Amino acid sequence: MWVVVAVLALRAIPSFIVDLWFLESVQKSGVFWTNIGAQAVLFGVGATLAALCVLAPLRRAENPALHRAAIDLGLWFGLITGWWLAGRYLDYLLAIAGRRFGETDPVFGLDVGFYVFRLPALEATLALVAWCASLALAAHLAGRWNARHRGPRTVGVDEAWPLRLGRGITPGLLSSIVVLGTAIAVRTFLTRYALLVADNEASGVRVGAEYLDVTGGFSTLNLISVSVVVELGLLAMACWVLVGLRDAASRATPTSFRWPARGAVGLLGVELFFFIGVVVRDHVAVAPNEPTIQLPYIRRHMDATLRGYRLDRVRAVPWVPPTEPLSPEALLASATVAQAPILPGWVSYLEQPPDVQHFDRLQSAGTTMVYGPMLQVYQQEQQLRPYYHFVSVDGVRYMVDGKLQMYTSAVRELPSLAFRGPKEWLRYWGSAALMYTHGFGLVMSPANEVDSAGSPVYALHDIPPVGGNRWAGVEPRIYYGEGAKDDYVLTNVAGLREFDHPTRQSRTEFVFPAAERAGIPVRSLFRRLVFAAATGDVTAFLFSRFIDHDRTRLHLHRTPLRRIRRVAPFLFLDSNPYAFIADQRVLWMVNGLTTSDRFPYSFRERLGDKADERAVEPFPERVINYAEDAVKVTIDAFSGEVHLYRIADDPIVLAWDRIYPGLLEPRSAMPEAVQAQLTYPLQWFHIQFDDIYKRYHQRDPLEFYNAEDLWDDADEVLGSIGRGLTEFGTTDQMTFSYEGHPLLIDPTDLPPGTGLGPPGQLRYVLLMPFTPEGARNLRSVVMAVQDPDRYGELLSLQVPQGMFLPGPEQADTYIDNDAQINQQITLWVRHGSEVVRGHTLLLPIAGDLLYVEPLWIVSLQNELPQLKLFSVVYRGRTTMGTSLSEAIRLQGVPEQAERESNALPWFKTPRGQGSTPDSGRLVGRAPR
Repeated sequence: MWVVVAVLALRAIPSFIVDLWFLESVQKSGVFWTNIGAQAVLFGVGATLAALCVLAPLRRAENPALHRAAIDLGLWFGLITGWWLAGRYLDYLLAIAGRRFGETDPVFGLDVGFYVFRLPALEATLALVAWCASLALAAHLAGRWNARHRGPRTVGVDEAWPLRLGRGITPGLLSSIVVLGTAIAVRTFLTRYALLVADNEASGVRVGAEYLDVTGGFSTLNLISVSVVVELGLLAMACWVLVGLRDAASRATPTSFRWPARGAVGLLGVELFFFIGVVVRDHVAVAPNEPTIQLPYIRRHMDATLRGYRLDRVRAVPWVPPTEPLSPEALLASATVAQAPILPGWVSYLEQPPDVQHFDRLQSAGTTMVYGPMLQVYQQEQQLRPYYHFVSVDGVRYMVDGKLQMYTSAVRELPSLAFRGPKEWLRYWGSAALMYTHGFGLVMSPANEVDSAGSPVYALHDIPPVGGNRWAGVEPRIYYGEGAKDDYVLTNVAGLREFDHPTRQSRTEFVFPAAERAGIPVRSLFRRLVFAAATGDVTAFLFSRFIDHDRTRLHLHRTPLRRIRRVAPFLFLDSNPYAFIADQRVLWMVNGLTTSDRFPYSFRERLGDKADERAVEPFPERVINYAEDAVKVTIDAFSGEVHLYRIADDPIVLAWDRIYPGLLEPRSAMPEAVQAQLTYPLQWFHIQFDDIYKRYHQRDPLEFYNAEDLWDDADEVLGSIGRGLTEFGTTDQMTFSYEGHPLLIDPTDLPPGTGLGPPGQLRYVLLMPFTPEGARNLRSVVMAVQDPDRYGELLSLQVPQGMFLPGPEQADTYIDNDAQINQQITLWVRHGSEVVRGHTLLLPIAGDLLYVEPLWIVSLQNELPQLKLFSVVYRGRTTMGTSLSEAIRLQGVPEQAERESNALPWFKTPRGQGSTPDSGRLVGRAPR
């Protein structure tokens, strides 16, 4: 066994040392020493207590073999206990650094900080005490059992089992029982606080203490108190019996235990009586009187949940569209329409495992991607060389010529072997670790523009990057990115230069600047030994002549999420990093949240990858009932430099700031170019609104109890319909939950009362629509403001319950039912093309509602999507055109004239031919 321990230790020590060197390289070594100090203290305490509890009783035994076994057992249980306790180090750090929340729970009147900061550490300590007492008790029993079988037997006296049992009762055994029993009683006492986060899905109070728990004589709270008294009483009775047995054995005369037995039966009877009383009261007094009797507790739960998920900040604004429709000119004059993001800055994938209704689609397509035309376009047009790859597409915005402009953006990465599989240029260690070390440049396109062929207009493209003066001088090399999984690279090696980028017919080489502080210096043979053990590449690190102790650097943890996880393990990281340009460098931004699952009365949800279908690299899920969008993290794609900016004054993030002084920088230290790229965490947005607010927007407890106005996230038809029509015969498989999307919106296009600023000052918002549960009409549109000056403001534009506005899926139905669009789609599919239904954009325009859906065409032989058609739905009417402006202008044309209009040349009947849709010709037009 000890060989196994030695092997595990030898495997862990190199990684442990590398972690220190890594944190030193990013100037965050204080994190390492704080963590290791806390873990060492906890490990020492846990291991010492457990080892002593095993060693002390067994060492008193008279058997030498048991003495030797005691050492091994003590060390084993000590290691296990110390390892477990050291794993709880974050709980203890929070308990030490946590302060008051400034709000109290409504039952016990304790500050919320007690539940969030101190109770987890208290429970861990109690578990340690109970475990160590159990070890001591088991060791005492083992020692006495061994002594009974090895010692001389006394004829007559040993025949009575009470006397034999009494001789084995020692002060150590009694002490172990007392400590264990007391720990159990204290643990039962602490369950009173667990009532505040108890799941009560069957009642109206979904989480938290309800009426039966805290009111009346027969209440759950009183039952817990009775249980504590009973447990302590049973412990006293047990000690009475054990002491009596010990005294009887010393006198060699039996004794009577009638009174302890009666006392134990009486105590159990009292607890049973209370339990029955609580159950009867629940059925007789509580259940028949719901929900009225529960209304105050339902309100507590509602208020706490809104507070825990920061939804008490939501401003609800009525949305009643104008009576008269807007003219096409008025629609086109809107700045929101002009900035409509027709090019999606995201890629959507199926959740894993996929829903049953999507399984056939997955089997046919062979990919989990639902919608990603821009990723496909960039791969086809801007990958340029086989070793480059675009992992994801993101939405960003920049101020260009005094105007705010949205862009779709992607990083041209050189993904690792783990990401792309065995490729020729990554097959050998020298190539993968020394030569092909970095990607090159960004690709960007304005989100609201396409050319006459339906392809994006590039603002930044090619190698070296071409984009005019606005993007000149940007460092294009990408050493750290989403595709750099599970690998490392070495720079500044001897006798070999890195591949930099291709030229017209050859290549350029690059040497990482010696003045740039990045990577872990190799420095010595000892470090090479450690790196060899940590990476598993033993021969490469020990015998490669390319490694120079004076210059070579090792670059580890190169994906944004893994890098931050090493620096700030306490944060939950939104698993959708995005890259942007700031101060001539490419930076990655990751949203970090502080969380807890101990906020009284708040509903629990699972925060994680299923909330966001865009995740490239999964991040472990967390069960939470309280969170704050508290930290923004940037990683330099060239140097790997990490900055964590605290943007909130939440009590939890302030506690972490005290634990790791200097780790979190104030928001004032954030450069303006970084602040200009702030985005609201998408996974957090989904949890807040798609899981919580759709029910908790109901502010009346009775309405909440009956779920009278329950919402659902809107659905939309998205993705390929060419495959759907030819293989499945139906388009049902293409209905997906609506993906919230960013939008530049003019405040004048919103209903009165939103107060987002003066006309013309575009706001960058994250938008998501909701429909009533079981219906398809629009009920609400929620928005999160992402501009630096008003970051985090939350709005809910709520349509009156008695008013009909079409939801996204109904808008898609209008498009499906349009004869012209149907004929054109059928024509394309018949000719071997794949039609991709784009994201249904919901655009508030002057208090009214406009839907826009792009249609992409993809050849089945070559995945190069082109945007060929725009469908517009306004006031129940559908029009289409080869540009968005055309489709909107046709809203003012009579339907018959629209069908005969030159704006749709593929439906115009050529002279001398029959009127068939196949006889037309598609002519592309640039947007106006």
